[in-house]
Amino acid sequence: MILQPWAGTARAAQTASAVRSSARGHRAEDPGSLENRAGRPLIVHADDFGETLEITRGIRLAIEAGVLTSTSIMANMPGTQDALQQVAGLADRASFGVHLNLCEGRPLTPARSLVDPEGRFCSKRALAARSVTGALVLADVEREIAAQIGFVRDHGVSISHLDGHKHLHQLPVVCTAVANVLPRFVIRRVRITRLGGVWRARGATLLVRELLAMKASRKFQRAGLRSPVRIIDLRAFMRGRLPSTPGSCVDPRGPVELCCHPGTAAADVHKPGSHGRHAELEFLLSPRFLELLAANQARLVSYWDV
Repeated sequence: MILQPWAGTARAAQTASAVRSSARGHRAEDPGSLENRAGRPLIVHADDFGETLEITRGIRLAIEAGVLTSTSIMANMPGTQDALQQVAGLADRASFGVHLNLCEGRPLTPARSLVDPEGRFCSKRALAARSVTGALVLADVEREIAAQIGFVRDHGVSISHLDGHKHLHQLPVVCTAVANVLPRFVIRRVRITRLGGVWRARGATLLVRELLAMKASRKFQRAGLRSPVRIIDLRAFMRGRLPSTPGSCVDPRGPVELCCHPGTAAADVHKPGSHGRHAELEFLLSPRFLELLAANQARLVSYWDV
């Protein structure tokens, strides 16, 4: 089903009402309700706030529906200014982090070791190669991270955490820069894409990411940074790779991050990618998602609760 522009707000309102009703219905008999502090904490987080206008609009709809509790802002993209203008009206419903971007558009600093000959960020594969061959200059990365954080902070955003576009904040050199810079801004939280064990990594790409996350985790911990205990991609539930059964998206050790990339139907048209953004938004606003939360007795929290 295509979410029409005039239908999005109504659909979000209906879902928000359903979330509240579900919580009320559980409170009387179930100590693990969505609003009860005894439930296990789940962060529902969307990347890419500010990447485009339509991606930002889709994220806003999910926050307004009460099913999205966190997002992170891209500091150098076409929709950045629009996203920054919306933070104040949503800050009581979600946490806002910085979505560190080192592979799209242009940097906010000269950052010579991060760019191609045209002055644009190099591709994620080129950045990964530079990070392991000594071609990436730590000082360049630190300046760019500080510039992106400072830009968002200077627009009045209280920054909950940092995560990385394409998870590149976990690369060698980059993770060191992150660990060095975040304490300067008194940011105490960072995403780590831990899946909960190497055995959960399906395929070479996820295995490499898990190994990078393990190494980055040690650096982040030494810097006093905190993270959710593991991360889950929303698509795993949408595609049936994970069952919507008790315990599938929560963890007794602490908060889990359920990561997603919602957007409107127009977002998929304007900037096609690996995520079906409108399908993810539809899932978040659907009864299936409410059933997933209820089955897990999930307590929705934000990155401030990490």
